[in-house]
Amino acid sequence: MEPVSGLLLLLVCGLTAGCVAAAVVLWPRLGGPGARPLLARSGTLLATQALMTVSAVLLANRYFVFYATWNDLLGGDTAQVRVERVQPSGGVRMPADEPVRRMPTDLGPRRPGRERDPAADGRVDRLRFRGARSGLAAELYVYLPPQYFQAAYAGRRLPVVMVLADGAADGKADAGKDPSAGAMAWIRQGRLPSAADDAEGPGNAQPMVYAMVGQGHGCIDVPGRSAGASGLAETFLSQDVPEALADTYRLPRTRKGWGLLGLAAGGHCAARLAMLHSDRFAAAAALGGRFGLPPAPPAGPGGDPYGGSRAYRLDNDLLWRLENLPPPPVAVLAAAGTGGEDAREAERFTARVKPPMMTGSVLVPGSPGTLRQWRGRLRPVLEWTGAHLRGE
Repeated sequence: MEPVSGLLLLLVCGLTAGCVAAAVVLWPRLGGPGARPLLARSGTLLATQALMTVSAVLLANRYFVFYATWNDLLGGDTAQVRVERVQPSGGVRMPADEPVRRMPTDLGPRRPGRERDPAADGRVDRLRFRGARSGLAAELYVYLPPQYFQAAYAGRRLPVVMVLADGAADGKADAGKDPSAGAMAWIRQGRLPSAADDAEGPGNAQPMVYAMVGQGHGCIDVPGRSAGASGLAETFLSQDVPEALADTYRLPRTRKGWGLLGLAAGGHCAARLAMLHSDRFAAAAALGGRFGLPPAPPAGPGGDPYGGSRAYRLDNDLLWRLENLPPPPVAVLAAAGTGGEDAREAERFTARVKPPMMTGSVLVPGSPGTLRQWRGRLRPVLEWTGAHLRGE
């Protein structure tokens, strides 16, 4: 049982409840003068407090997944994959500064009544690494579907979708303080692994790998900001993350198998990365995304995220790009609620798309703005995304 195991939490909470009940029932018998009653009362209080503390810590760890495995907690993990990169000059392969740390977790779907089996349930891994080009440290959660572990798919490379959030767990947290909270929100609030599992099947979405990234640094390279100081977020998402994933898992070698999905600011980033890096990505889906300038990007020197360049500012406005630049050969989905500005923004975007670029729209009732509200509405988005990606 891992630290995030529901069975472990149930056992500890049950033991805590039993200890509290025993303390209440036995307390009158532990009264009286002398050292022995005093030690008995003190021991009862200490045991009860200790168990309540452990229960609270386990509950918090299960929700936020600070430590997914005992190896992660104790520092004994050996599941490391060293990333290599090819230098432009000479093609000499050089080891990256730090390895990718892969840690299986207990966060994936599970059928009740039997042991967890990756070939039947899939698996969620946690990855930690530092981008070789951007210098940014990252924590990702990767959902591998059951087919990834099945013998029938051993020779296949499943499509992969990089899933972006604005770093906010259910739209409330500060992305800058804990970018990984956005990645975890796709599991906790969005229930993405379960949604992907439900969407897969004959005539529906194909099995795909989902890499959830909390990009609290935005998604543009800010002029004048150095590597490692959130200044190379675009480099991190378009180069470092795909490279780390490709060197860790069995994924497509061409752009046709790589896609993006994002919510709110992450939706803008998903569309932007696909349009500006069509050599890496073939499709993107934006949930409630805006398609003008990036929302509140990190500021550069002097407070201007575009370094005072009007050309660079316009280059980051997706609606301006659609009207003034050749369209890229990618497919972008605009998904939004029928009420509010998101639907009008999606209409403005899709109306400007011209071949070879392709687009589509998914409108759902209401005005969903958080992953919890999008939870039951992800299936058509995943089916559309899967239809525009190709495995190998």
